[in-house]
Amino acid sequence: MVTLFIFNKAVWQIKQKDLILKYGYIDDNNRYALKNTIYYGKTVAQNISFGIDENKNTIHLIDGKSGDILAIWDIYVIVGKFMTKLSRILLILADRKIEYGLEYFHYNESYLLTDPSARRFINAFKNSVIGIDLRMHLKESGAVRNRGTAFRIKEKDLTELYENRKRLL
Repeated sequence: MVTLFIFNKAVWQIKQKDLILKYGYIDDNNRYALKNTIYYGKTVAQNISFGIDENKNTIHLIDGKSGDILAIWDIYVIVGKFMTKLSRILLILADRKIEYGLEYFHYNESYLLTDPSARRFINAFKNSVIGIDLRMHLKESGAVRNRGTAFRIKEKDLTELYENRKRLL
């Protein structure tokens, strides 16, 4: 998975600590955590999922039982973040091997991706190609450690977000 960008500024509708305590679990470090990749139209074990409000152009993190909205992202802000941060990408695909403790790469393909598409981004989100990672836990002090909500995609699907894909190798 490749992180496209991280964004969670002013999106939470409940306190993050309450979110972790209600939907989280005890992680391998013996702390309350909420670390999930969630895709549109799919519900995770904690019974939370994403929905889209087409009228308000927002993405919602929703409690599957109560219907409560836990977070709201403005689609225009998210798409704008994607289009400005990743206006062009050089994507290189390679085979990797390790021999005698050394890592080697054989470069197979490379692409120059330009002209990111808002429509393609939204379609990728609706088709569960782009997921949203919640990455937070409670520290020993009880304070929230949020590593940022990451919008992620599989490397092989990156080309689907761009209007122009020029093969270089």
